Amino acid sequence: MAGAIGYSLKNLTNFNGRDGRKRFLSYFLFVVILNLVLYLAASIPTIMAAMDAGIEAAKTGDNSTAETAIMNHMIDFAGTLVWISLGIALLNTVLLSAAFVRRAHDTGLPGLLLAIPLGLQLVWMFFAYRQLDGLEATMRAAVDAQMAGQSPEVQTGMIAQDLIGWLVVIIVLVIGFLKTQRSENQYGEPNLEG
Repeated sequence: MAGAIGYSLKNLTNFNGRDGRKRFLSYFLFVVILNLVLYLAASIPTIMAAMDAGIEAAKTGDNSTAETAIMNHMIDFAGTLVWISLGIALLNTVLLSAAFVRRAHDTGLPGLLLAIPLGLQLVWMFFAYRQLDGLEATMRAAVDAQMAGQSPEVQTGMIAQDLIGWLVVIIVLVIGFLKTQRSENQYGEPNLEG
């Protein structure tokens, strides 16, 4: 796995040649783990601060005050989390684009196939950016509805955005799992290392 990571990081701008299934999927797993580490590093301090606020508010003996304090901290962080998500999405694009093209080449598919997940990623980023303005109000309305014992309104735009994000991951994985062409193709010799 370390070899696949090193090779892929050294070839971030190399869109030529072929990457085998093992190399690509090992590198993809590295990027997924990197995403988790970055999200946790960004989220844990905020979650801890929200819990501290909730514990402090719980000293009043009113559970709803504690819940409100926790939710207020989380809502205040939501915009920052969207910006972090946009940054990580951009990082993922840089880290995976060339490897994706080389993997497509290894299966005999054109590198222009990158346009599909890249286009979907850009659409996801656009919608994530657009939701920044109304995110706090939407979240506060959902919390208020829940506190009043009502069901929060479903935000179909947010659901569609999540589906677009997962569609990108599915496309990348499908290309990653496709069978390697064992013979030479228009993109070069097969990669015998994986």
